Amino acid sequence: MYQSKYEWKVRKKTADMEASAVQDFKLNSLEQTVLENRGYTSVEELNRIFHPQTYAPSLVWRMDEAKVRVEKAITDDESILIYGDFDADGITSTVLLLNALRRRTENVEYIIPDRITDGYGPNRAIFEEVVVGQFDLVITVDNGISGDKEIAFLLEQGVDVIVVDHHSFGENIPDVTIIHPDHPDGTYPCRDLAGVGITYKLVQALGLDTPEDLALVAIGTVADLVPMIDENKKLVTGGLGILNDRPPLGVKSLLRAAGHDGFVDEDTVGFTLAPRLNATGRLGEASLGVELLMEQDPDTAYELSMAVERMNQERRQIVEEIYAEAAGMVDGTEQINIVYRDGWHPGVIGIVASRLVDQFGKPAIVFTQDGGIFRGSARSIEGVDLHGVLKEHSRHHSSYGGHSQALGIEVATGAMELFKEEMETYFESLGLDLRPVRHIDYQLKPGNLTMKEFERFERLKPFGQAFKSPVFMVNNAKVGMIRQVGKDKAHIKITIPEIELDVIGFNFGHLAREVGDGDTISLIGTVNINEFNQKRTLQMVLMDAAVDTVQLMDMRSRTDQNFDMITQDDCFLIGEGREKKGPNYYHYGERLPFVTGSVVLRDLPDSLDNLTYSLDDIHVSKMILIFHSNRELFFSGIPGRKDIENLHEVIQGAEDGSIDLARHAPPLSKKLGVTMTFLKMMTDIMEDLRIIELKNGIVYKGNADLDWNINESAHFRLLNSRMEAETRLKMSSTNELKQYVRALISN
Repeated sequence: MYQSKYEWKVRKKTADMEASAVQDFKLNSLEQTVLENRGYTSVEELNRIFHPQTYAPSLVWRMDEAKVRVEKAITDDESILIYGDFDADGITSTVLLLNALRRRTENVEYIIPDRITDGYGPNRAIFEEVVVGQFDLVITVDNGISGDKEIAFLLEQGVDVIVVDHHSFGENIPDVTIIHPDHPDGTYPCRDLAGVGITYKLVQALGLDTPEDLALVAIGTVADLVPMIDENKKLVTGGLGILNDRPPLGVKSLLRAAGHDGFVDEDTVGFTLAPRLNATGRLGEASLGVELLMEQDPDTAYELSMAVERMNQERRQIVEEIYAEAAGMVDGTEQINIVYRDGWHPGVIGIVASRLVDQFGKPAIVFTQDGGIFRGSARSIEGVDLHGVLKEHSRHHSSYGGHSQALGIEVATGAMELFKEEMETYFESLGLDLRPVRHIDYQLKPGNLTMKEFERFERLKPFGQAFKSPVFMVNNAKVGMIRQVGKDKAHIKITIPEIELDVIGFNFGHLAREVGDGDTISLIGTVNINEFNQKRTLQMVLMDAAVDTVQLMDMRSRTDQNFDMITQDDCFLIGEGREKKGPNYYHYGERLPFVTGSVVLRDLPDSLDNLTYSLDDIHVSKMILIFHSNRELFFSGIPGRKDIENLHEVIQGAEDGSIDLARHAPPLSKKLGVTMTFLKMMTDIMEDLRIIELKNGIVYKGNADLDWNINESAHFRLLNSRMEAETRLKMSSTNELKQYVRALISN
C-alpha cells in the first residue's frame, strides 16, 4: 500500500442548482457539478463568479476622510511618505500609490523597512531618523494596523498618519484614519481585499487611477492569497488582461529574466512573478523590486530584473539548506511543529514553515534568533486559526500579527521553551489527528471529461484562495505506463489509458519505486491542457497518490531492476538453505511476520508450496519480485522416464559394468544428445531410484530388476517443483505474476 499524504474529502452538494440558472449561465455538466459541490447554486452566488463587480471606494469606512487629507497634502505641497511592506503585496501597493500621487505632486517619497534589521510594520527607529521633521503625512500600505505605539509617536511629533491595511485587527488599534476593507465599523461589500486592493480603492477615491494600475493590483492580489471571488476576481481578471496586452516594462523584463515566454495567468503570477518580488524583500532589498516596477528605461529594467533573478536563486539555495535542518528537527509526534535555531535567515523562515506544513501536515512555526528575541513565521492548515490560538491561549510571546493561516511572531529568548511547551500541550489537548485536507471537486471516469467541456470550464478562471483550481480524482485506475523523467529522475509521468489522461508529477519520482505498469492507483490533481507537437491533450498535475492494494514491483528483468527501492530493513525471502544475513531474512517455507512493510522475494523458491506457506496470512504493503536463480530449468528441461531408460541402457552395456564420469561424462553426454547439467540430473535421479550406484565419480550398475517409478525419486520431485515454480514465477507476464501473488496473499 502507498499512503496518501493528504486526507481526501469528496465534496458533496448541499443543494441543486435551479434549471433556469443552468440555462442562463450556459453551464455544462462539469461546471454545474463543480459549482454545486462548492455551494454556488443561486443566481446571486453565480454572479460573484461569472460577473464579479467592483464597488465604489466611498463605501470604505472613513475613505472620504482619507481622501480629504491626501488632497490637502497635495494642494499644500506637503511632504508625503509612503511606508510600504517588503512582500509582493506591499511592493505593488507602494508602487501603485507612488505612481498615482506623482501624477499630482513631486513631493512624495517611499520607504520599505528592511525585513532583517527593521522587522515588519511601523518602526520607531525609522520614524525618528527619517520621518520626523521631514514629512508631514505618512501613508502606510499593507501594514500599520499593528503599529499603534509607533504611530502614536508620529502623532506626538506632529506627523499625520493614514493606515491603509488589510491584516487582522489586534487588541490595540492606532488612533488615526484607517482604510481597511474589513473595518469593524464598516460595511464594505468585499471584505477580503489584498493590501494592494485597498490601496487601489484609495487611488480610485483620489481620481488618480488608470487601467494600467490593474496589472499591479493583480500581482499583489494573487501573491497575497486572498479569496479569489467577488471584487478580487474582477480586479485580477482585469489585471491579467493588462499583463498580457501591455505589461509594465519592469514586469516584462522580470518575466524574460525568469525564462517565461507566453500567456500570463494567475499561475504565472503566483509561481513566477510573486516569488521573485518576494525574494527582494526576503533578502533585505525590497526597494529593488519597487525600482524595477517603476523603471522606464529598457536597459536599466533588464539589469534590475537580472539582479532580482540572481536574488531569487540565492533565496532558493538558502531555503533548501534551512529546510533540511528544520525538517531534521521534527520528530513527527507533536500536533504542531515548532523549531528554532540561531543563524537561520529571517527572510525565508516563512517559506520553510510552509514546506514543513506541506511535509508533515501540521501547523508549523519556524524561529530564528535575533539578539534577545526569537523572530518567527507561522503557517497553519485548513481549520486551524493560529492567529486566534495565539490570541487566546499563549502567554509567552511578546508580539504577533498577520492572518489566521500565516503570521509573524516574536518570543523572548528566555521564554522560548515555555512557549513551545505551552503550544504543544494545547494542541495535544485538542485530541486532533491533524492531517492536511484536499477537497475533491470531480471524479474522472471513462467518457465524463472531454476536451471541449474542459475548454469551456476554463471560463471560471482565475482561480485562487476560496475558489481554488478544481481538484480532480482518478480512483483505482490501471496504470498504462509509468516512468521517471527530469533531472535526477525527480519527476514522474503516468498514463491512464481508460480515461485518456496523461499525468505529470513534479517531485513524485519516488512513485516509480512503488507502482509499476498495470498496477492500480488512485490520483488527485489539477487538470490543464498540454500542447506538444501541435497536439492538445488533457493532463493532470499530480498533487497526491494512493495505492489501496499491495504494491507488487516486478524486478525480474535485469533492465527493470532498481535496487534503490530496497532497504536493509525490508524482509527478504531467500532460497531454501541459503545463508541468512540477518533476523529479517527468511527461507521459503518459513513464516513471515504477521505485519510486514516491504518484502523482497529475492530467490526462486524450490516449490510453490513453500512460497504459499511463507505468504499465508500476512499483511504487507509492498512486495519486490526478483526470483533470482542460478539455472533455468524451463529452457533446459528435466529428465523424463525415456531419458533415464536411454542412460540405463548405455550403463548396462558397459564392458566392466561401470562408467568413470571424470573421463567419460563428456562423450556420454554427446552420445545421449544432452548437456552435462542434464546428465548430472539424470544420474542423481537414477541414484535416488537405486538404478545405479555412484561412488567417487564412478557409476556402477544398480538393481536393474526393480520396477522403478520416476516420481519416487526425491531429486526428480524437487526438479519438478522447481520447474513448476520457475514456469509460474519467472516465465509469466507481469500481470499474470501479480494476479497470482495477490491471490496468494488474499487467501
